[in-house]
Amino acid sequence: MSKREQVLNALLERLSTLPDVEVKRNAVLPVTIPDNGLVVLRDGDIGEPDVLLSPACYVFHHKAEVEVLVQQVEDAENDAKLDGILEAIGQILQTDVTLSGLIDYMHADPPEFVEQPVEGGLTIKGAVVPIVLEYVSDSNLT
Repeated sequence: MSKREQVLNALLERLSTLPDVEVKRNAVLPVTIPDNGLVVLRDGDIGEPDVLLSPACYVFHHKAEVEVLVQQVEDAENDAKLDGILEAIGQILQTDVTLSGLIDYMHADPPEFVEQPVEGGLTIKGAVVPIVLEYVSDSNLT
C-alpha cells in the first residue's frame, strides 16, 4: 500500500472516532444529511514534492480536505452542531499530530464555510477544512 493511502486511511480511522457522526471517504453527498452530521474525507491535492537526493526521497505537503455537513431545522442548531463537530475534529487532530509516527506533522488550516439551500427541504450548512499532511516517501507516486 502506498504511503499516501496509509496516511489517508490513518486519518480516516482517527476521524471515525467522532462520537455519533457518520464518517466516510470520498463519498457522494446525499440529499439529506444524517441527524448527527456527516464528515467526508477527500483525498485532496498531494502537490509537487520536494526532492532530496542520496538516497532519493520525496517530501510531501499533502492537502487533504475534510467536509463537515449538518442539516437541522433551525439555523442556530446548524451553527451549534457544525461548531461542535469542528471542535471535536480539532481535538482529534491535536491529540496525535504524527498519526502514531506515520507522518512528520499535520495541521488544519482555517475552515471555509458554505450553505446550500435545498428546494423544499432544510438548508445544509457545512465547512471544508484543509488538513496539511507532511510526510516523506521513497517514491514520487507515494
